[in-house]
Amino acid sequence: MTTALEAIKAAYPDRYYAATDGTTVTGVYDAWSGTTEDPQARINVLDLPAASSLIVLTADQFSDTVGASNIPVSNGALTYGGRYVACYDHTAAQPTAILSWFDLWTLGSHANLPALADMHFLSAAEWQALGGDYGYKGNKGLQDGKIVDYTPPPAPIPLTLQAETEQTWIQQQASLAAAMGETFTDAMKAYVKAVTAIASGADTTSTALPARPDPVLA
Repeated sequence: MTTALEAIKAAYPDRYYAATDGTTVTGVYDAWSGTTEDPQARINVLDLPAASSLIVLTADQFSDTVGASNIPVSNGALTYGGRYVACYDHTAAQPTAILSWFDLWTLGSHANLPALADMHFLSAAEWQALGGDYGYKGNKGLQDGKIVDYTPPPAPIPLTLQAETEQTWIQQQASLAAAMGETFTDAMKAYVKAVTAIASGADTTSTALPARPDPVLA
């Protein structure tokens, strides 16, 4: 004789399902236990829509729906296969900085989010270990599919700004030369012209400052 559970499993071969209005999830069910994401909320399995009209969920997805308020759906599937993400530039060399964090299933809107390719999905345990929705996560990066501590390298200083800074040193040397009654060497004079051209933007081909001459004074 077929048991009630066997009959349920025949109608709902997967255990966890989501109902949808076509754009968002409207309910989730544990068909084999007759409950929702709230295990205390009993449902009549006979009242469930046909399995063919529902979205199959994994155990983790079902668990993560607790407290979720806006789970988007597109093309008959969850738009985002997971709830928690760290976003990064997937084209960058790794390790690369995490640029933003999202609890996707509680957002009021999913417009203007990074592309799926730039999302690294996290388990609920990983999300909580990082501080959850409100905890400060610190400087983190992604390397080989794992979240790691990461301090971004300093941004390169533009060459024109380097040249402007170098002009301060040049002025100091000029003041020293005047105080000592000396003059710049030919190499130093050439250096001054080269740095001035870079600082003014006249030199657009150099990629680094020339080396400081030694000696400076004649």
